[in-house]
Amino acid sequence: MNKIIVFLIFFLSIINIIQCQSPYPYNTTLGCSMYGVSSSFVEAKDFPPLNNTEIAPNTCQLTHPEYSIESCCNYNQTLILQTNMLVAGGIFGRCSSCMVNLYNLWCASSCSPYQKSFMVPTKVDNKTDQIISIDFVLHPDFANGLYNSCRDVHANGAQPFGVMFPTAQLFFTGVFSAVNPTFKELNWVFNNEGYNDAIVPCSEGCSCDQCRDACLPPPSYKDIGLLNDTIIQTHLLIEVPHLTIWIVWSFLLFLLSLLFGFSIWLIFKYSSKIRYFKGKKFKTVMMIILGILFICTVLIPFVTTHQMIDGKTASCMWKLDDGKEWNCSFAMGVSIYIMITLLLLSIVILACIIVDKTASNRNSRRILGISGGIINQQVNNDEIQNTNNNRNNNNNSGSNYSNIFQKVFYWYGINITKRPIIVLICCLLFTIGIGIGIISLEIETDPVKLWVSPDSRSAIEKQYFDDHFGPFYRVEQLILIPKQKNLSTIFNYDLFKSLIDIETQLMKNTSVKLNDGSNRIITLDQLCFEPTKRGCLVESITGIFQRDQNKLNQQKDNVIGWFEQCKSQLLSPECMDSTGVPVNPKIVLGGWNDNSTLAKAFVTTFLLNNPDSMIDRSMMWEQVWLNKIQEISNDPSCPFEISFNAQRSVQDELAREGNADIPTIIVSYFVMFLYISLSLGSYYPFPRRFNSFFIRSRFALGLSGICIVACSIIISVGICSILRIKATLIISEVIPFLVLAIGVDNIFILVNTFESLHVASSSSSSSISGFNQNHHQMPTPEESFARTLAKVGPSIALASLSESFAFLLGSLTKMPAVKAFSFYASIAVFFDFLLQISAFACLLVLDTKRLQSRRVDCLPCLSLNGDNSDLEDDPFDNIDQQLNSNNNNNNNNLNNNDNNNNNNQEEIENEPLLINGEDDDRNDNAHNFNYDVDALNVVDGLNINNEESSPLSKKRMLKKKSKKKTTLLKELFTKYYAPFLVHPISKLLIIIFFIAMLLFSINYAYQIPIGLDQKVALPRNSYLQAYFTNMNQFLEVGPPMYIVVKGNYDFSIPSIQNQFCTVGGCNNNSVINTFDNAPFISPGISSWLDDMLQWSNTVGCCTAFDNGTYCNSDEPGCDQQCFPLEKSGRPDPSLFKKYLPAFLNFTNTDQCPLAGLAYTGDVKFNSDGSIAATRFDAYHTTLRTQNDFINALATSYYLADHSDAQVFTYSIFYCYFEAYLTIKQVALKGILLALGSVFFVSLAILMNPLVSILVVLCVGMTVVDLLAVMTLWDISLNAISVVNLIMAVGISIEFCVHIASTFIRSPKHYSRDEKVKFAISEMGANIFSGIFITKLLGCVVLAFSKSEIFIIYYFKMYISICLLAAVHGLVLLPVLLSIFGTNKFSFEKFLTFKKDS
Repeated sequence: MNKIIVFLIFFLSIINIIQCQSPYPYNTTLGCSMYGVSSSFVEAKDFPPLNNTEIAPNTCQLTHPEYSIESCCNYNQTLILQTNMLVAGGIFGRCSSCMVNLYNLWCASSCSPYQKSFMVPTKVDNKTDQIISIDFVLHPDFANGLYNSCRDVHANGAQPFGVMFPTAQLFFTGVFSAVNPTFKELNWVFNNEGYNDAIVPCSEGCSCDQCRDACLPPPSYKDIGLLNDTIIQTHLLIEVPHLTIWIVWSFLLFLLSLLFGFSIWLIFKYSSKIRYFKGKKFKTVMMIILGILFICTVLIPFVTTHQMIDGKTASCMWKLDDGKEWNCSFAMGVSIYIMITLLLLSIVILACIIVDKTASNRNSRRILGISGGIINQQVNNDEIQNTNNNRNNNNNSGSNYSNIFQKVFYWYGINITKRPIIVLICCLLFTIGIGIGIISLEIETDPVKLWVSPDSRSAIEKQYFDDHFGPFYRVEQLILIPKQKNLSTIFNYDLFKSLIDIETQLMKNTSVKLNDGSNRIITLDQLCFEPTKRGCLVESITGIFQRDQNKLNQQKDNVIGWFEQCKSQLLSPECMDSTGVPVNPKIVLGGWNDNSTLAKAFVTTFLLNNPDSMIDRSMMWEQVWLNKIQEISNDPSCPFEISFNAQRSVQDELAREGNADIPTIIVSYFVMFLYISLSLGSYYPFPRRFNSFFIRSRFALGLSGICIVACSIIISVGICSILRIKATLIISEVIPFLVLAIGVDNIFILVNTFESLHVASSSSSSSISGFNQNHHQMPTPEESFARTLAKVGPSIALASLSESFAFLLGSLTKMPAVKAFSFYASIAVFFDFLLQISAFACLLVLDTKRLQSRRVDCLPCLSLNGDNSDLEDDPFDNIDQQLNSNNNNNNNNLNNNDNNNNNNQEEIENEPLLINGEDDDRNDNAHNFNYDVDALNVVDGLNINNEESSPLSKKRMLKKKSKKKTTLLKELFTKYYAPFLVHPISKLLIIIFFIAMLLFSINYAYQIPIGLDQKVALPRNSYLQAYFTNMNQFLEVGPPMYIVVKGNYDFSIPSIQNQFCTVGGCNNNSVINTFDNAPFISPGISSWLDDMLQWSNTVGCCTAFDNGTYCNSDEPGCDQQCFPLEKSGRPDPSLFKKYLPAFLNFTNTDQCPLAGLAYTGDVKFNSDGSIAATRFDAYHTTLRTQNDFINALATSYYLADHSDAQVFTYSIFYCYFEAYLTIKQVALKGILLALGSVFFVSLAILMNPLVSILVVLCVGMTVVDLLAVMTLWDISLNAISVVNLIMAVGISIEFCVHIASTFIRSPKHYSRDEKVKFAISEMGANIFSGIFITKLLGCVVLAFSKSEIFIIYYFKMYISICLLAAVHGLVLLPVLLSIFGTNKFSFEKFLTFKKDS
């Protein structure tokens, strides 16, 4: 090969005489400057062109017929030229246009009659007349044309000439003037007076593979569907996604409409309160003014955008979609106009509110002074209604509940708690029984099986590839960067010497002894990939010296020169690796762009075979290899900074990461457990005796609740193990967090509601006993829990079933990791709910009995002395004592009036405590006035300080002044938060804020990144961090890929060959041509078919005996060409089949640089000799980001799908990235299915479609906002985040459903605002102190994790889920309910039973 290249470089001196009289000037003078072959000398010093009649056929007359008449060459010269042209055809023959242009140049230099005008000797030896220096003058058009026709030509594994020589000047200088044994100086001069002739464009006779101009237009990015294809427009000198502009306009339009409508409503409602503005004229005028303002504000931006403004008159232009431009100054003016409009509308609203506030205060005083009796009568009516409801609920039967779900839950609560020990034993036995299934638990760790469904495209194609060609190699790779940063080049003798030493150590000193008792030694030779059967393939730049120190020593002072010589003759035996494989600079050098001599790093790659039977041994050897390279890297004398990776490295580091995060996870769960256990106790108001803290504590109950969560997980794992559903690491990390979040919320709601009902009932009974001769029996814990379950059971069931169904529907996705998570989560949530309303119910009742018997928490065998007065702390006890002492003297009078007051007394005794000490403020909003309780008492003649007032009146007034036992957090929600939330201004601002946040989130949700960076999934201190960083920075070629041909194609038929090949005559849209011109695929696909066709047409490549038997050309009698010359240039089909095996075993020689041995593994034969499957080898371009990998996969799939042939593409990373092609659809499908299940379950239990829609709306907005947070926080969309998104639906339900359910169950006569205050008062504190605080504490601990993946996908996402779900459930949903909540569409009446009279 090197001899051929040398010939091509120095042909000028070989075929021409080098004798001349004197230099000639640059002109077009007819005459010769050289003549004859180098062995002949012409005596004349000045000679004209000769009349040639015997020029060799098929040479220069092909391009210049006139040379046969008059030329500067003779017959012998053209014979040499003809021979050399045949040899050169082996290199340039793939592009006939390039060959024609080169023939033109060569013939002109030898035979042109005007030779002396462009072949100009500039220095001649005076003694011998030998030319020392010569200028070859070329016209720039000819030089550039020839270069363009040959720049894409590549052959024999070498890079295209255009890559090696980026310009025409470098091409001519590098190819023809590198070394010249004849001319000491050959100078290429580009001048308009130089040689010029017509150029044959390469597009006329070359394929796309060898000529970019012959390629069809590549497929558009939009057709392929590549990522980050957002149309970017320049708006006001800022590049933003076009979607943003429409979202801004949408929000402004919404804001205008909202403020306009609100202004009109306020004007109509409150203008009558000001005497001057009562007339219709004022309303009409205001309507017209606001209407014109609104219409103008909406229409002006849309009308003005279609005005063409001269761009020359404006310094800033805003380009629109239709190509028109909008003056930025005018745009700013319109924006200011819109802002002024919004300000005016806001002023109108504010003025109306001030008017309303003033009028309301005036009217409230007037009503307070005149209509006190009427007001009080209305208040009493409300109290009577509430009293009747509470009295019915205190009965020991569920017959008083009208709702079927309440009746069922009441019946269930009574019966389940009657036999707590039996229930607990049954639950424990069930958990143990199902938990036995964990014995068959299987954990899936294979990343391919985690993310890729067995019936997915990549899995099926991978299986086909493995079956026909074997599994892809195991790759062990080093990236070596010199520690000395000031080196001018890495082609340094000392660096090469050290590199050879390192590679030799890794190849020879990495053996391992098997532990199977055989004492066998496993070495690299037994595991490595041997494509030529001449040794292990180790891809390294040292291959140009065959990794031989002696050969390196021979080039000690010329390392870079030897490399430059080899990079243009990669298939030269002297430049190939010792295994006979060419050394590709793109693979073995890193950190360079166009000039490989400027490389900054060495890349060494070991390839091992990867059959299943060898995996264990390979992993053992890899561990020794890793230990050895770490030892070398840590050696101070090593001149390199080494980053490295073995096939097993990622799996090892992931396992190490999981172990490193175990302490963080334990601390996180412990913090949550501790908070739950402590928070369930009752410490407010503080007890009067310190030892009561040990009684009030419910630490054991909280711990039991956590154990129930653990039991539900055990049941889930057991059932899934029995069903052969493999677990994943994601499940072990996410499911406990999820179930604990949901379970904790239910625990807090059950305990707090139970204590509220049980304490209130007992307090009410004990208080009334002082006035009623018939003592009311205190309710039992069983009865209180039954009423608790009747009250909150439907909402808990709604939340749990919604979550369970949501996760179950997530299993419809094909991604195995998501599907497994969905099954595990659904089962765990469902059984957690069942255990909570059974086992936890019994534990709560038992713990309450412990508390009543004054036994110590966690040590129930110990009891404390004293009574339970310090546990009750009921203010009614003191009230009762005071009233009893004051009424001892009036006992007889009370008895005499007993009959008269019987009905009234019964009403007062059973009157419930006002909600959380809210007094009668709830009635203020209902009737739009404020009143003072003491003032009303005066009006009614009821004065608590009047000793003559009746005991019943005193009881009523003291009861109004008192508050029932509650928590500080609940009081904050009741007294401050709930009233603030239902204020009109608060509602307006909240709606505006959440709509703005929704539109903002929609914009960013479209921009969410996709993928999972490998560095994120690894520990921060992993050695792979440096490797992946250097890989992205230095590698100059992407992962290898294969174009696999399926089907029984007969490649001996020319029409079939044309569908795949790239040589002359092949289809421009052939498979290889199409892929070679596509984005993300590196040009220069290795095709055995192309080389086979070229091999058959190259003289000296295939020789045979006279009988046609293939033989080596150096054997005696082996002088016949295998393939006779065909006009079509293609071999006969029968000969193609006959000699194809010979080609696949052929090694390159000096006469034939085409080698087929490297393609042995690319062609698989059937038993009858036909081709069963074949592949073509290629590389992707350098893929540095996740989007690059995804786009590369999308491109290759697109090309394969749109090919006429049955082909598919395969690369090792396809299985890992295929899921990202549809990850958005998977996420959207999972979220919509989850939301759909939430809606239908909500509809079934709430029986109110409008409220169900509001719940789903809030949950959906939470997920959309979470997507925006992911974009802003650079959290990519992948399998982990999809699982978290579906989990976000489940957690959001907990924040929304209980509020909605309590809103519906609130007293019917309440207004919407009162119902919202009621729901917030009842459930707000439970939700905040339950799921929110618990998850917040757990998330904060995750921030201290050592793993980047935990910080990004667990801490950041979990804390975002908690915060977003909280604000949507506790802020947005109550406001929406106060505006849209209604029972008009409820179908609860169809499932409501009439109470027994």
